Amino acid sequence: MIKVGKYFKHSISVSTVLVAIALSSTAKAQVDETDSTITEEASKSSGGLSEIVVTAQKREQNAQSVGIAITALGSESLVRLQMVAATDLARVASNVTLSGSYGGQMSQFTIRGVTQNDFNDHVEPVIAVYVDEGYVAFANSQGAGMFDLDHVEVLKGPQGTLFGRNSTGGLVQLVTKKPTDFVDGYVDATIASYNNVRLEGALGGPITDSIRGRIAGYFERYDGWVKNKYPEETFVPAEFQSGLGTAGDLPGKGADLAGIKGQWAIRGQVEADLSDSVDFWASAYYTKMIASTGPYQQVPTVAILDADGNQINEIYASPTNICQAIQDGVCVHGLYAPGDPAGTTRPVPGADYYGYLDPDGSGPITSSDYAFDNADTSASYGANVKFTVDLGSDITFTSFSDYKHFDKDFSLDLEAGPQNQFFWHGISDEDSFSQELRLNGRSGDLTWVTGAYFLKIKNASTHGIGALPGSSYPFPAWDQPRIARLDSKSYSLFGQVEYTISPSLAVIGGLRGSREVKDYDFEVLFVYPNTGLDPFHFDYAPTAEFPGFYQDPYHDHSSETLWNWKAQLNWTPADRLLFYAGVTQGAKAGSYNSGGPMDVESIPYKAERLISYEVGVKSELFDRKIRLNAAAFYYDYHDYQAARWLGVSSQILNAEAYIYGGEVELTAVPSDTLEISLNGGYQKSLVEDVPVGAGLKDVHTTFAPNFTLSGYVRYTLPQEIAGGQLALQVSGNYQSSVWHNLNNFDANKLDAWGILNLRGEWTSPDERFRFAVFANNVLNNYYDTIGFDTAQLNGSNLVAQGKPRWIGANLRYSFGQ
Repeated sequence: MIKVGKYFKHSISVSTVLVAIALSSTAKAQVDETDSTITEEASKSSGGLSEIVVTAQKREQNAQSVGIAITALGSESLVRLQMVAATDLARVASNVTLSGSYGGQMSQFTIRGVTQNDFNDHVEPVIAVYVDEGYVAFANSQGAGMFDLDHVEVLKGPQGTLFGRNSTGGLVQLVTKKPTDFVDGYVDATIASYNNVRLEGALGGPITDSIRGRIAGYFERYDGWVKNKYPEETFVPAEFQSGLGTAGDLPGKGADLAGIKGQWAIRGQVEADLSDSVDFWASAYYTKMIASTGPYQQVPTVAILDADGNQINEIYASPTNICQAIQDGVCVHGLYAPGDPAGTTRPVPGADYYGYLDPDGSGPITSSDYAFDNADTSASYGANVKFTVDLGSDITFTSFSDYKHFDKDFSLDLEAGPQNQFFWHGISDEDSFSQELRLNGRSGDLTWVTGAYFLKIKNASTHGIGALPGSSYPFPAWDQPRIARLDSKSYSLFGQVEYTISPSLAVIGGLRGSREVKDYDFEVLFVYPNTGLDPFHFDYAPTAEFPGFYQDPYHDHSSETLWNWKAQLNWTPADRLLFYAGVTQGAKAGSYNSGGPMDVESIPYKAERLISYEVGVKSELFDRKIRLNAAAFYYDYHDYQAARWLGVSSQILNAEAYIYGGEVELTAVPSDTLEISLNGGYQKSLVEDVPVGAGLKDVHTTFAPNFTLSGYVRYTLPQEIAGGQLALQVSGNYQSSVWHNLNNFDANKLDAWGILNLRGEWTSPDERFRFAVFANNVLNNYYDTIGFDTAQLNGSNLVAQGKPRWIGANLRYSFGQ
């Protein structure tokens, strides 16, 4: 018996699954033989729906012929919808949202409620991101800028059979534009609110008769839109300001937040025909970002404790509340914040422990001392090499090599206010290398792919809290670095087959076995005294004991075998109509916690395993004027890696969980001048028996709204305007409330929100020039996207907002064929 949730069960024998896999030899999906070569741009003038070629099954196929729930956007749609960062995809794909940390500067995808709400640098995300087949192993890089892309693919559900690495809930694949045998390119310039400037361009073409190249890059900057009133205004009553302390003489303190001082990237490619049967492609890139301190703001909260002092809930502080906490139903004081200027209570009802009350709640005004416009930096570089060899008899060999390096230095004001209490700091240095060898083949009704994969990741990271001189803590200055080093190796063999039983019926099966090997070192130090003169870098000496944390270094070596498999049936009863049903298992390796304090036995956690049951339909109707795709899913999670935050420390533990839901994506082109898209998703989750206080609690997964809705309407005026075409576009997206902490305390919920965007676009007759004006979040809604629970540290939660109203103009010139 395989357990399905807490309330009902399905009876599925292991032998049945194995037989299904054995019989499921793969054949090419019936409708991709002719349509897969039609791109979005090639078909946009045909009067029907655009089509996108995807590589979701390690071969080129029309997205509509693949029995996977896919949101695919071509380069034209990316421009129209202003997709400039990978995380923008959450605005258009149903049941896709974001989780994050550092005020949203570090973001990860959540697909169908599957997420990893632990942001320590050695923890890989559960939603994989690939760029040109290269795995992005670093969670910090998921929000990287997008430029010069051919298309993007958001694949929902476990993809471990073919992609393997941490794609339990799905993956996002970015595919760049490749060099062409003719000169082409573009230049693109945007100016917008908050002194936003974005420049982007690309140039490609032939170098010799058999060699082609392409170079592309972008630059962007904008001012902080969270206006910081510190030090002129602290929003603390005058009688309590003397107890705030000071951030010292740190240069640039009190800067506006949420700004990007500079973000840029460059990428070069070369492609060569080495012979009639051998192709070569290589790519290299470099990217860097300089940004403000993590742009958190503050919402005062009150911890609810049981009789033994365990936190069991949390509420927002009321305008009349002076309790530091409520214990066993009684208002209590003086439990935390030794430097509280009032001594025993909140000095101001409804404020934090220091009397600070953000003047506009979730608005764009704050007062934060530890705030700098250039404190957070990250950089990454890497290269790919790919050989493709045609072996004849419809067999192709591919070798793909990928190397990436990433480093970061991030910080934030841990109480997000004018009080000099604590700052949070994280640095990391990471390298990854992967090698895939793959064979693709086809023989009659059988299509197959098999291969081997190796991945090595070296991660060295340090994170923790610190206090500057003059802080409210009893010690004048100190750091508490938590040092983690994780070396991971993964070895995989995989295969997937598709067999066409009849012209309308195909079975698919796949299997991947992976061997994961990890070496982990971890240590928590307490550095005291610290001069505090260099708060952006940890000083490891001298060290002193800090009660509650283990001072002895922790080391562990582990190895385990993971299995991913897939069994599916595709039925195509008519042209452009596909039904699919399947069972898929995805797995993510176990790893290690780096929070504290905790028992040594709690540092490692086990691998998680997700079994997905999914049915779906893909259709194009009325002479390809309407595309309607829908899917329903049920996820049975075993040893779900449940990440929860306990103050400023996180801990992942294993729990049973289930998620179910569905989504519908509708696109229609009722005429040559009108295009409509509407995407909706619903999901529900339960994680069983999560420790909360001294007991166990059933909770919902984090950053997983029950409802998501997005769409756009685009109308092109039939008559010419100034010799060209004018298009008007309205777009928007909505998500219901989410929990930002697995504890699901009352004050851990972020409210539902929605935004509306407007765009007007003029295109010249030859389609070379494009000029657009836009207003994103035109109603200027204030909404919170990220949260962090610090109720027992300073009597507040930290929240980060989405962008306010953003008005601008864009000019694009394209050249070449």
